[in-house]
Amino acid sequence: MGIVEKLPQHPQWSKSFWEWKRMKRTLYLDKIQKRSEGFRHIQGFIQKTGIPLRWLNPKGRILWESEYFKRHPNFCHLIQSNSFSRRICAEAHKEALRESLRWGEAIFSKCCFFIMQIVAPILKNGKVVGGLVASPFLLVNPSELQPEELDSLYQGRFKKTHLFEKALLSIPVVKDREVKGVVQYLFKLADSLSDPDLGDLIKIREAQVLQGKIADQIRDLKNLDRELSADSLSKLFYEREKEIVTKIRLGDREGAKEILYQLLAIILVQYLENFELLKISILELLIILSRTAVETGAKIEEILGLRYGFITELAKLQDQEELCVWIVKVLEKMTDQIYQTRNAKNYQRLKKVMEFIEAHYNEPLTVEQIAREIYLSPSRLSHIIKDEFGTTLIDCISKVRIEKAKRLLGNGEISMAQIAQEVGFSDQSYFTKVFKKIEGCTPKIYRAQLSQNAVSERNLSLSMG
Repeated sequence: MGIVEKLPQHPQWSKSFWEWKRMKRTLYLDKIQKRSEGFRHIQGFIQKTGIPLRWLNPKGRILWESEYFKRHPNFCHLIQSNSFSRRICAEAHKEALRESLRWGEAIFSKCCFFIMQIVAPILKNGKVVGGLVASPFLLVNPSELQPEELDSLYQGRFKKTHLFEKALLSIPVVKDREVKGVVQYLFKLADSLSDPDLGDLIKIREAQVLQGKIADQIRDLKNLDRELSADSLSKLFYEREKEIVTKIRLGDREGAKEILYQLLAIILVQYLENFELLKISILELLIILSRTAVETGAKIEEILGLRYGFITELAKLQDQEELCVWIVKVLEKMTDQIYQTRNAKNYQRLKKVMEFIEAHYNEPLTVEQIAREIYLSPSRLSHIIKDEFGTTLIDCISKVRIEKAKRLLGNGEISMAQIAQEVGFSDQSYFTKVFKKIEGCTPKIYRAQLSQNAVSERNLSLSMG
């Protein structure tokens, strides 16, 4: 018995195998149309944005379209009255669909002439079954279109008629500031219509965003006024490690993520060609994150359980991109654990305290002044700082100032007195005393070490050249 004979008998089904395949592709669409919820989402998009919508199959054929396309006249039907224009639009839709799959998001692009489109894919069990095309729309009112744009439309293929102008005026207009929101809206709509969802595409988008952020950090590293030797990168890693610990302690997820991107950039610059060493460095980073989570109040049993699971997952990863996305997820889970086990109000207060210190470290600061900023008594604020950080507020201020001073010490043209003043110390001798207490050496010795390291790196670079 052949495959066609095995198919269930149905008056709509043809004995042609290829026609059967085409009908099979539309079954999911029929199912959505019958589901009031899915159809309500589609109509909601059209009503809220004012943009016509089409559902195309993977080859670009129209499976469903909104009422706009049934009106007479409408712009798309007029310009697609010849095969040339239809091909331009079809190719624009298919290209945007390919790009949306590549980047993991809805794509905003030009359709034809001055007409814009937004395209998002529909997936079923990970396979493309079609795409949503929100088009036509303009970014400016038709009266604001440039003469050359209209000339490109009317020259040769189309005649300027009253019907054409009426159709042009019927095209909805979306302002520049609104486009991003419409793009996100269409992607959410496509996600709700996909089966099960667009989770795989969202992962692609997250990976692309992460790659971009790490690439920015690598570019910043290469723009630093020093050689990127193994020694200098290790020191830079150590500095950033201390910063991420502070951010994690505060529950500052976004701040910790930014530092994590810098740490990943440093690791990638060092071990880009050696994936195993890259994984070892990521493992070290994982240990730092888990230790910090425990030190800041997360339950040790839960963190150890998480860490065991993370190490098992890490062993299975075989791709650099996957590795970077994974460690960001680990950071989020660690901060979740910390946040769950500690006072949420205190987190917000401490975050405001540290933000205030970062903004005003070069000014005279007192416990009373900072306490007023977050509407607490000085004694209550001191108690919270001691409980959460195990130190005093004055020590927190001093650590921020010393970190700022260390960066300035790399510039040999700035005097010690100037640096002390710029980071908030009115007295150079007190600056020296605090610096030695925190760093274990005087600012003068620290500067000499920086200078010596810079000379060594330069000589190494010259000898290798």
